[in-house]
Amino acid sequence: MWVGRHKNQSCRQRTERINWQTKVTSNMSKQETASEEKIVVDLSGLKEALIEAQKAEIANIRESLKPQPDSQGKGYVTPPEMSKKLVESLKQVKAEGWRLAEQWTVAIPNYSIKELAGGLRDYVFTTEILKGEQGDVANIPYVMDFDFEQLGAVGGAISATIAEASFIGSVTTTLYEAAAYSDLSYYLLERFDANLLDMVNKAFAHAAIRSEDAKIMALVEAITSTNFAGNVTRLTGAANFYSTNITSALKLLLATGKNVKPTDCICYVTPHAYGALLAEMVASQVIAFATPTMISQGLIETLFGVKIVLGGYRPSQQRTNAATGTVDLCFLMRPKRAIALAPKRDILIETDKQIATRKLRITASHTFGIKVLDAKSIVRIWTSRVSKT
Repeated sequence: MWVGRHKNQSCRQRTERINWQTKVTSNMSKQETASEEKIVVDLSGLKEALIEAQKAEIANIRESLKPQPDSQGKGYVTPPEMSKKLVESLKQVKAEGWRLAEQWTVAIPNYSIKELAGGLRDYVFTTEILKGEQGDVANIPYVMDFDFEQLGAVGGAISATIAEASFIGSVTTTLYEAAAYSDLSYYLLERFDANLLDMVNKAFAHAAIRSEDAKIMALVEAITSTNFAGNVTRLTGAANFYSTNITSALKLLLATGKNVKPTDCICYVTPHAYGALLAEMVASQVIAFATPTMISQGLIETLFGVKIVLGGYRPSQQRTNAATGTVDLCFLMRPKRAIALAPKRDILIETDKQIATRKLRITASHTFGIKVLDAKSIVRIWTSRVSKT
C-alpha cells in the first residue's frame, strides 16, 4: 500500500512540473508575441483639423481689423451687461484708492537760457587751502623779481635797496558768497524721480560756476585803468571785435616785461565778440587752410596759441568819451598769475519745510575767496559793441 501511494505521488509531482514548465513557456511566447506587435497612429484627419483651425484664426483676425463704425452724431447704447461690468470696475478702483497715474520722462534742459559759462576756475590759480578748514581768508605769498644795480667798479658800494613790499609779501583773498532758493509745492515734489532730482542738482552746480565767473570778471572790470598791462583801443569797422585785438594784447603784455607764452594766456570774450571773430575767421582763406576744423565745425578753441574762453557774463564799461556809450569789454590775461580762487566749500544745498504754505524751500549757496594777484598780467580790450543789457 505504501509503495503504491509513493509511486502515485511521484507521478503527480512529475506531472505538475511538466504543466508548470508548459505554462512558463506559454507565457514567454505570449510576451514575445506582444512585444513584436506594432503601434499604428491614425494621422489622416490631422491636416484637415489644422486647416480648419487656421481658418478660424484668420477669421478672428479679420474681424478685429474691421474699422469701427463712425458715430457721426449718432449715439450707441451700451449693452446692460457691459455697463454693469464698467460700474463694478469703477467701484473696485475707488475702493483700492486708485488715481490717475501721470507719466514722466527724462528731463531735458530746453528751457535753459543761462547755459554759457566760462569755467574760469579751470584756468586761474585755484587753491584748496580753505576747503573744510577753519578761517575764511587765504594768504597767498609772493616773491617779486628785480634788477641788479650796476656797480661802478668791482667791490664798489651798493647804494640801491629793495623795499620789502617790492620783494616779498602776501596777499589775502576776500570771501564771497552766492546763493538762491526756490519754494516747491508738495504736489510737485511727489512727481520727483531720481532723474529730475539729478537735473536740479546740476542746475544748482552750474549756477555756482557762473557765480564764480561773474565775481571774477566783476573784480577784473573794477581794476583801475592805469593798473592794467595796457588797453587795446576800440577799432572802427563793421565788426565789433577783430583777431588783431589778440595780437595787440600780447604785445602789451610783452611790453610790461612779462615773459609771455601765448599758450599760458586766455582771452575772455563776450558772445558778440566771439561771433564777430568767427565771421572774420571764416572769411579768411589762410585760416581756412591752416585750421579747416574751424570752418567745418564753427568752433574757435585757440587763436595764435591763446585759449579762447566764451563766457556768459558780459562786462561793460563807459568810455571816456560819453558819445561812444557803454561798450562790451574783453580781457586777455595770464590767469595763473593774474587771479587766485580759493573755494571755501562745495555747493551747499539745504531744505526747509514751509508747513503753512505747503511748500519745501530748497536753498543752495556757494562760498569762495577771490583775489586779483597781478593786474599787470591783464590787458583790457575795448570792443565797438554798445552794451544794452
